[in-house]
Amino acid sequence: MLNKFVRSMSKYLVTGCILLPALLFSSGCALFSTEEPIDPNDKTVSVIFGYFDMSEAPSWGGIDWTSVKQYKPKQAYYSCAVEDGLFFHIGASKGSSLQVDQFGRNTRWYSNAAYTYNFGGKGRNETATVIKKPGVYFLGAYKYKPIESGSFFEADKFDMEKTKTPTEKELLTKLLKIMKEDSDYTDYTHQIGMIEKRLKALK
Repeated sequence: MLNKFVRSMSKYLVTGCILLPALLFSSGCALFSTEEPIDPNDKTVSVIFGYFDMSEAPSWGGIDWTSVKQYKPKQAYYSCAVEDGLFFHIGASKGSSLQVDQFGRNTRWYSNAAYTYNFGGKGRNETATVIKKPGVYFLGAYKYKPIESGSFFEADKFDMEKTKTPTEKELLTKLLKIMKEDSDYTDYTHQIGMIEKRLKALK
């Protein structure tokens, strides 16, 4: 109970006006926005992916961006692409230790608010993963659950509860479809092959 309380307290929501840094994380430029382009011939990289159900979150409409922090061997960040709650990156480096850091939504035309959610965790959180060898790594599926703070002056708190649906297989099937049909990804045959191999193993 205490550990869950600590995790919950470290998860918070920040809202504010949309600024340029937030826009850089929007889904339209998630693959190459702040990183070097991923070499389609690089067979050392891995695919990381996960899912967030934000139906109970104040930023209605899901998420626009997800930032995954690499904390070993050096600090770096992966800006993930997002599609209807599914987030993914196809160029995670071999030997990396990483976890979801932040995610959010830019409400654009109907509001001037930007929502940034801190996934939180004391040290490592539930999404923490080590990329031991090239492959496909599932960071998990989670559902946003609000926690009443009882104070107008405190930042909104929440927990991300791990869920069994959608399943890894369902999400990978969707990701494979994106990779094969979106021209931004069709050249990444190494990643497509790894996804197909993982799907066969899940049957």
